[in-house]
Amino acid sequence: MELRISAYDITDLDRAIEQKFNVSEEYGNSLFDENQRIDLNNYDYSLEPYTYISIIAEMQLQIDALYEFVHKRDKIFSQQNGWNTK
Repeated sequence: MELRISAYDITDLDRAIEQKFNVSEEYGNSLFDENQRIDLNNYDYSLEPYTYISIIAEMQLQIDALYEFVHKRDKIFSQQNGWNTK
């Protein structure tokens, strides 16, 4: 990430920093799904590897996979023990 600040920008420094860290300002809202998580399914552009946003997107995929795995495991475990899984 590159943040350039000129002398005339000092008055809006807080706003400039906030905009730079706001992912939707940089990449647009199509990067997010309905749960406000990063989802590349509706994103029309490629992301450069090793950028902070591509790393976050990869982490989100890993989190989703782990969530699905744990949910399936818990469901199987509950069924084996006769627990109600609603």
